Amino acid sequence: MQVTLSGHTGRTTSTSDVPRKDGSGYFQISDTSLAVKVSEDTTDWYQLKFIGDSLVKAANYLTKGCPVSIVGDMAFEHWNDEDGNLRAKPVVTVSEIQLPPKSKAA
Repeated sequence: MQVTLSGHTGRTTSTSDVPRKDGSGYFQISDTSLAVKVSEDTTDWYQLKFIGDSLVKAANYLTKGCPVSIVGDMAFEHWNDEDGNLRAKPVVTVSEIQLPPKSKAA
């Protein structure tokens, strides 16, 4: 499902190497979390994944609290927690990103 979200990053972008499905090597994925204020008392959190060129932009610009707008495909990752309860979190693979202007040092 394609979504458009705007919010503030919850942490500085981190990167990791992921094996390619065909076994030919690795590619990098960068991820951070995005807080979207639903109401005064409610914030929804989305895990963002960046692949390819957007990874470079994300790693250079996105720090904790940074405003950002993204377009991407949302899916839910499911897992069982330590008590055996089924849990889920929304994960958006970013296809377009609008970054804030890079701040200039004073």
